[in-house]
Amino acid sequence: MTAAASRIARTALRPAAAIVAALVATGAVTGCSWRAETPPIERRTPTPEVAMRDAAAVREQAVLDAAGSGLLKESTARTAAAHLEALGGVYVATPSPSPEWSATASEPVPQHALEDAVKAAIEGALDAASTAAASDPSLTALLRSIALSHAVALDAPAAAGEAPAARPMPGTSTDSLVPAEGTAVPAATLAALAVDHDRAAFALEVGAARAEEDERLAALELAALHRARAADLIALDGVDDARAELYAVSPDSVASPASRAALALAIEIDLAERYARLLGDATADDADWILNASYDAYVRAASLPGFAATDVPALPGLELAD
Repeated sequence: MTAAASRIARTALRPAAAIVAALVATGAVTGCSWRAETPPIERRTPTPEVAMRDAAAVREQAVLDAAGSGLLKESTARTAAAHLEALGGVYVATPSPSPEWSATASEPVPQHALEDAVKAAIEGALDAASTAAASDPSLTALLRSIALSHAVALDAPAAAGEAPAARPMPGTSTDSLVPAEGTAVPAATLAALAVDHDRAAFALEVGAARAEEDERLAALELAALHRARAADLIALDGVDDARAELYAVSPDSVASPASRAALALAIEIDLAERYARLLGDATADDADWILNASYDAYVRAASLPGFAATDVPALPGLELAD
């Protein structure tokens, strides 16, 4: 090949090389473009109910993290852990070494004074239960149960040693301990509750007959509260009066001051649980008086000798609903 021919060949190859280089560059750019256009990882899009559950879990974690002492700390350490488990735990979008980081809260769960954290948990649970009532009955029942549990834990310490009294639950929309006319709770259920209160009064009166002085007076005051509640329930339209003149009372249950104290405590806790079991199917109109009636019995139990932190219910109404 002559020198001239060689120059012509090299000149002809330059455009081809340029085209190849351009294609390589284009491929690299296009490759980046393909990676950029890959669909991102889908993130969790919670429904309103899931968001309420997440927020409730954050509040329960705050209760567990809060500094405190005494019966309130001892009881909430157990009950808030049960609440958190029932709620499914605090949701974390990207797991990290810090389990307290909540995707719902968008910041680490703060430290609160225990009473403030419990009050926030009660208020939040009641508000969320009201919102969820129309769409998620099971979440609504859980939130009501959580609010009741925290309310008992919060007020039990101050109730210790107090005289028998009727106490509605703070935060509810009514002070009533019995339903209004038109309640959705079956009349037979209300009649059975009236009998429960009447039976409780009878047992307390039998115990009072064997007691002396302050113990007798306290037992009679407590019996009078139960007689009055039975009468209030019977007074509702359509509720049959199934009360009896006499009820069976075990002699051993009233034989000593210790056994009579245990009987009174058992009566109140049993009644509290009976009311709490109505929460699962309660309508919005019935929920508050049921919360009041259950709270009233639980806190009255807390006023009696022998009440312990383990008597504060973790999930009242749900623990027994098999």
